[in-house]
Amino acid sequence: MTTQSVTEHKIVHQTQTFKNWLIENNWKLISIIFIYQMAILSIGIVNFPYIDDVSRQIHGDTSFAWSYSRWGSELASWAVQGSRHLTDMGLTTHILTGLILATSSILAVYILNNKKMDWVPLISSSLIGLNPWFLECISFRFDSPYMALSILFSIFPFLWWKGNKKYFFFLSVIGVFLMCNTYQASSGVYIVMALALFYRDTLTNVPFGQLFKKLFLAGVAFVIAMGAYAIEMKFNPALAERGGIFSTSNIIDLPVTFVKNIYIYGSTIYHQSASIWILFYLIFIILFTVSSIVRSETSILKSFTFALLYLGIAFIFSYGVFLIFTEPLATARPRYMHGFGAFLGISLILMTAKSKNKPINFITKIMALLFMYYMLSFPFTYASMLSYQKDSFERQSTILTTDLKNIVNDDRKNVLVNALFKDSPVVLNSQSNYPILGSLVPSNSAPYWPNFVLFNTYSNLNVNIEPFDFSDFKKTDKKLEITNAYYDIYTKGNKIFVFMK
Repeated sequence: MTTQSVTEHKIVHQTQTFKNWLIENNWKLISIIFIYQMAILSIGIVNFPYIDDVSRQIHGDTSFAWSYSRWGSELASWAVQGSRHLTDMGLTTHILTGLILATSSILAVYILNNKKMDWVPLISSSLIGLNPWFLECISFRFDSPYMALSILFSIFPFLWWKGNKKYFFFLSVIGVFLMCNTYQASSGVYIVMALALFYRDTLTNVPFGQLFKKLFLAGVAFVIAMGAYAIEMKFNPALAERGGIFSTSNIIDLPVTFVKNIYIYGSTIYHQSASIWILFYLIFIILFTVSSIVRSETSILKSFTFALLYLGIAFIFSYGVFLIFTEPLATARPRYMHGFGAFLGISLILMTAKSKNKPINFITKIMALLFMYYMLSFPFTYASMLSYQKDSFERQSTILTTDLKNIVNDDRKNVLVNALFKDSPVVLNSQSNYPILGSLVPSNSAPYWPNFVLFNTYSNLNVNIEPFDFSDFKKTDKKLEITNAYYDIYTKGNKIFVFMK
């Protein structure tokens, strides 16, 4: 048989095998796609203009590359839109996001569960894309598909973990580099996948040296890709203009920065989590360790030690490159910590893999499904909170617009405020159960540019709104135009002062 014939035979065999795999797992694959679409569309259908969306809906600018050095997002957005000028595409971007994330989950289970699509690991894998900390990324009506791509790029190279080392190395460099160019906060996903596969294989008595070589290869690929991205950023002067929030620590201060970021990362996750989530975190640690010992082909002590080491190290490095940033980004936005959700999802896949010990197998699966119930119900809660907050903003905008329309004119368009509107009482009440909502749902009262732009969108007054400190405000030289239960409005010259009560 000729070399060409052998190659053709392999291609035909692989194609047939893939078709059989699709047929065998069709309902499972459809189910995970359905889970993602239901959760993500519940957020998308609210039509909440999330932070940067406010400007992009009006101006159509991309700015992914120039402002954030995300060229992958920039080019992908042109392809999805069919233009370099963006318009709101409705649910299209959210559907794409769901498909990309579902593909990521399927690949994660395929890789970690030895090509088997079991129900519980597959359902658990949805935590990779539907964890509370990634919901912020999903909320962006323009950015979400490209942020989702960053997760897919981080997982895809591990299809070659057991195969050709050169392919794995090359695709890892490409994958991590593309991840950086779509959303850098996903850097921890690649690291956790490498650690999870390393840990899984240590339980099967694969020679440690052989496994370490693979892990080392993954580490080298990660560093090379990050280095290439760092060089790319040097050609983007706009990043320097944004300030030092994204600056990395120098070598001397690196240990202190590393420890500080670990503490803040863990502390922030704890304080943002619902009480029921924290309970299940503890149950997860116990069951993961027990199931690892039961499933392991090595000694109990070795299995126990490796389980704790994996959980600790993978948790820490799920934060990715932000571990070496001088500013604690964990306190800035929830989306910077979505690596933790990916760590949970990836680890749950390992924990719920089939075990010969039937009681442990049953308990781990039941607990995983209960955990997933509480986690997968949250995206729907979050979608409702966005809706309540949006409705509250719109109602209060209407009231303020009615009072301002007779005060604003061509010469008087400067509006100074101490705050904007009140947050929805429903959102405030829900924060008692879900503290993360205080960070996920943008505040109506925050005097910052997205709220100002949104108010102008609703009111069409085209005023210049600016935050103002009323602590030394003198009323004697101002004219009181309107006073009510919501605010007092004063005027002086070309300025309008709105004091929210």
